[in-house]
Amino acid sequence: MFGQFMAAAIGLTLLAALHIQVNAVPFGDVFGHLLAVHDLPAAWMMLVMLLAGAAFGLREGAGMSVERLASGIDRWRYPIAAGLWVVLCVGSIWIYRSHPLSMDEYAAVFQAKVFAAGAMHGQFPPDLLDHLIPHQFQNHFLMVNRASGAVVSAYWPGFSLLLAPFVWFGIPWACNPTLVAGSVLLIGRLARDLGNSSATAGWAMLFALSSPAFVANGISYYSMPAHLLLNLVYAWLLLAPSSARVVAAGLVGGLALALHNPFPHVVFAAPWVLWLATRRGNRLRNVCLLTAGYLPMFLTLIVGWSLWRGEVLQAAAMAVGAVGDSAAVAVPGLAERTWTLLRGFLRVLGWPHESVVYSRLGGLAKLWLWASPLLLLLAWWGGRQSKSSAIRLLGASALTTFFAYFLIRFSQGHGWGYRYFHPAWGALPVLAALGAAKLMSVPGGEIRWGRTLAALALASLVAANGLRFYQMGRFMSDHLAQSPPRASAGFELVMHNDRGYYGLDLIQNDPWLRGNSVVAHAGNEDEQSKLLSRFRHRFDAPPTPFANRFGITYADRPLAAGR
Repeated sequence: MFGQFMAAAIGLTLLAALHIQVNAVPFGDVFGHLLAVHDLPAAWMMLVMLLAGAAFGLREGAGMSVERLASGIDRWRYPIAAGLWVVLCVGSIWIYRSHPLSMDEYAAVFQAKVFAAGAMHGQFPPDLLDHLIPHQFQNHFLMVNRASGAVVSAYWPGFSLLLAPFVWFGIPWACNPTLVAGSVLLIGRLARDLGNSSATAGWAMLFALSSPAFVANGISYYSMPAHLLLNLVYAWLLLAPSSARVVAAGLVGGLALALHNPFPHVVFAAPWVLWLATRRGNRLRNVCLLTAGYLPMFLTLIVGWSLWRGEVLQAAAMAVGAVGDSAAVAVPGLAERTWTLLRGFLRVLGWPHESVVYSRLGGLAKLWLWASPLLLLLAWWGGRQSKSSAIRLLGASALTTFFAYFLIRFSQGHGWGYRYFHPAWGALPVLAALGAAKLMSVPGGEIRWGRTLAALALASLVAANGLRFYQMGRFMSDHLAQSPPRASAGFELVMHNDRGYYGLDLIQNDPWLRGNSVVAHAGNEDEQSKLLSRFRHRFDAPPTPFANRFGITYADRPLAAGR
């Protein structure tokens, strides 16, 4: 059994490396770029760790005290979570530069700044909208009213609401570290409840901590850690579905629906809802209670938010109709707006074509390479032939999440690890801990399996996390290097052109252009000259010399090329 597991793990690692080598292209689409530049070296590192682990496991000798190690991790879970929080906060500042890398992150931070200021939308000068938000990002990441200049995130507001208090306190970089620290505790709690063992909880926490997908996302501004935590809370509440816990699960699920879009929670929750609706006894009561829990958040953060945002954006049509020569433009009613919203969601769905299959296979490679060695195999073993409905439901949530994204017709783009799967990722270390307990329960298994799994997890904790932090830090440094040095004092206009590797993602501004700098898009020298003139006129000569203090980004070479 040991040899079969290790051979399968080595084979999967080689297949992942082969897929990346054949399909991924550096400096193309960022999904393929990150596969080629980041994940291929990680595959060779994992291969070395697996070969060393196999040799270590086959060697005769005394076993490590793995039971004491795992139980100790559970016993010291709160100091470990606190230490993790500190490490991730430092990483968010020093590695991630406290900077939203992708437009998905920027949209969430933008809206969080709006909420932290006690407002609902930002406000840009209408005549500067195309400079302050690149045209291809408008109504894709940020929704704009071209008549009034109102700007609002294109996503649902749940994650921005979670982030807003941290923005208000001036520590936005602490939000995801807090969510990840809470998640590692909940992973241990789920494993303890399902495995009835302190050691099982310790194994689950160790597997999570030694998986870069779990740790590294804690220094980003993605909503994925929030999805993971809320889905774990949802599953934990439904382990013992009393009336109060079912209602609470609905409340948590309602917030999860509104984090950034409903799809991640819908596909995770589907097996649990189906189970509640079909289990014997109180099925109608449970469905009604769960629905009652969902309704407040759903009506407020999804329906209410959508209606309000529609009103803000439709004001442009009303203004154009009122001042133009043509007849007034009719504002769509509730039914029409609801159908437009649904139609926009359905447009991203479709039968998987070749590029989608490639992206999902690439995602599977990422899922393997961003995890602790053997994690996926152990999770499969832990859920295999289990009679526990909770264990089966966790496995079902992971599977429905993975396969549902074959219906989404584009890749994840930016992201650390397989971002699309991350809302269900918390199930993996729990199932893997149960799988490890099964393997160590066979005669001789505690010595061979215990010491091998512990050695691999501890090696990954240091080496794999270290590699990923280095890669992320290098990527962030090279990305930010495409922007010119900023002024130490005074007002500054920073202008970016269309060149560079995802250089337009650097065009990020405060919702009301507060502060001493504005970042704008100007594709050529003529646009730069006109933009500078418009800023001089609009801001009416700021107190510090304005004309002589602005930057222009040319970004003539791609990210990190030749370095």
